[in-house]
Amino acid sequence: MKYFSKITLGLILCAGFVSSCKDDDEVGIDGITIDKEEITIGAEGGTEKIAVSSNDQWVARVSQPWIAVSPANGLGSAVCDLAIDSTLTNVARTAQVRFTMDGREPRLVTVTQFGFGKQILVREPEVKIPSSDVYKDRHFESTISTNVNFKIGSVDYSFAEEATSESYLRMEGSMTDEEKKEVEGERSNWVTLPKDKDLEVNLDRGARPRTLKVDFRWGMNVAPYTRVAKIHLIPVNSDDQLVDDNGNKIDAVVLTVTQEAAMRIEDNRAGDSLAIITINNKLQSMMSFDTSESMMNWDFVTLWEATDKEIKDGELPEEAVGRVRSVHFAMIDLQDGETLPKEIRHLKYLESFAVMSNANRQIRTIHLGEEICELEYLKDLKMFSFGMNDLPKNFVKLGKKMVSLDLSSNNFQKLSVITDVVNEENFPHLRSLSLTGCRATETLKDLTQIDGNNQYNGKDVGLHVNISQGQPERAAFLKLLTWDKLNALFLSYNFLEGELPTDAEVKSALAAARKPLTYQHDDFFTKEELTATPSLFLDKISKDTCQWLLTGDNQVTYQKQSPVTGQDIPRVLPFARTVHINLNFLTGAIPNWLLFHPYFVYWYPETMVFNQQEGGINSEGKAVGFSNVDVVNYDYSYYYGDKDPEASQVVKGVAYPLYYRKFVLSGTTD
Repeated sequence: MKYFSKITLGLILCAGFVSSCKDDDEVGIDGITIDKEEITIGAEGGTEKIAVSSNDQWVARVSQPWIAVSPANGLGSAVCDLAIDSTLTNVARTAQVRFTMDGREPRLVTVTQFGFGKQILVREPEVKIPSSDVYKDRHFESTISTNVNFKIGSVDYSFAEEATSESYLRMEGSMTDEEKKEVEGERSNWVTLPKDKDLEVNLDRGARPRTLKVDFRWGMNVAPYTRVAKIHLIPVNSDDQLVDDNGNKIDAVVLTVTQEAAMRIEDNRAGDSLAIITINNKLQSMMSFDTSESMMNWDFVTLWEATDKEIKDGELPEEAVGRVRSVHFAMIDLQDGETLPKEIRHLKYLESFAVMSNANRQIRTIHLGEEICELEYLKDLKMFSFGMNDLPKNFVKLGKKMVSLDLSSNNFQKLSVITDVVNEENFPHLRSLSLTGCRATETLKDLTQIDGNNQYNGKDVGLHVNISQGQPERAAFLKLLTWDKLNALFLSYNFLEGELPTDAEVKSALAAARKPLTYQHDDFFTKEELTATPSLFLDKISKDTCQWLLTGDNQVTYQKQSPVTGQDIPRVLPFARTVHINLNFLTGAIPNWLLFHPYFVYWYPETMVFNQQEGGINSEGKAVGFSNVDVVNYDYSYYYGDKDPEASQVVKGVAYPLYYRKFVLSGTTD
């Protein structure tokens, strides 16, 4: 009995050992796998090996007699030899080897044998793609076998609906000349071709063929017509003569790509709703619109109504009623190099448009596109954290109506990129301009680490400019300071460094712009005038409160600086209720044009002006911050005094005494 137990135990251990060995050999195998799916071989034929792995019995079968497989079946893993006969033909031939296992999907090996002629074989010479898709899916892979070095010679672009004959012209669906002109810009260059290095093949041992997979990216189609691209593959060496499958001489092999037409967006309310849905999808926004509801109930969308002042006053035609007035998108995912969807052009009565928060915008460059420039009624544009570093060529066209422009948290490199286009001359109605947070890096506090290419650790830093005297970007900054109509200017949290322009400099800039150097009587309104015309508040200053600016006899002294009178103060951004320049890298003294600005206290200067980058170091290695202000204990006594002036509008040595009641005794006045 003792011996029987030992024998039994031994058999169990042995069985466990054998089972363990088999499991180790076939670890992770479920079904059947092969180590290659493509074999390309020359006319002389030869032997190729295929590694097969499975956890059960399998069988191999070939589709053509010029290939033999050994072994043709097995259990578990094996290495199969494919014996491929030579060919006497001038052209290529193709066969398949199928490896099957019961209950599992078969695995296929495609064998392409070239003849003695020069050939480029495209596995699928005709490719069909949708009109649009998410970025990661906007590409296709083409399998190309060749026994000659090749390149892309040319690409012929067209619309399938284009008429080429009189008979076709009469066919329903053909394009008119007007339609051709309208979509001409969408015809070409929507296929991104691979680089030459992606087409390189190593044809060792003479003309031994190779198979490669080539990736083509494509752009979305916004035209309601089918696009066609014929990509011509030609030999690198012009002496190499290609032949087709019948042995006939050819100049090129053509890969034809056909793209579905976009949905036609009509010029009506239904077209607006389709445009919004299409834009939202192409932006890959995390927002959604409930299409089961009427568009008037959609979140972040407003429509024009017959009672709107703009409709009543004739600023917009009556046909605008029911069309989209404003739409906002957020949490998008446009990739590097992409553009705002062109369907924006269909929202022709748009007054307010916003796109916010593109994923990883700091490392992506996104373009606004020319289509938005055609929106003639657009007044409010907000492209927040989009990824822009430039403006469209025709952006100036938006200046006819634009009132508010927010380009915050984008990737602009220079201030002049904006001010060369967005300025008082081109945008005469603009009231608010925001360029806050145009940093492409959040961690940089020492500007000495920026290299000559405006990069930090190999990446662009964003809006980094020196506005000191003599620097090129000084002029761009002065353009903003001499802009009369701006009521709000936001420049916080950029990499602006240098010293603010002096009083003398801004007066020179004002003179060059043919502007008054100091405040004039026409800049002010009385209480009676405001009552009669309330809109004066935007374009003028209260004379009761700020009349000191018109005086030349009431000297006011700030700290130990030279005393000034009202007529000494340069007329800079005279009606601006908000100016923010905090969290930059500015140094030097704050000039009088800022310290004595009539709305200076409204700017919350302790936090939104004086407060520069904490621990910041400028390009010269100096600590940032202003030299003539105490951020913690700022003294406003020069500005509005230190006691209630009661009814007195003029107090000796005080610029704006009535502000004491507003900002200190805030419970007594508005």
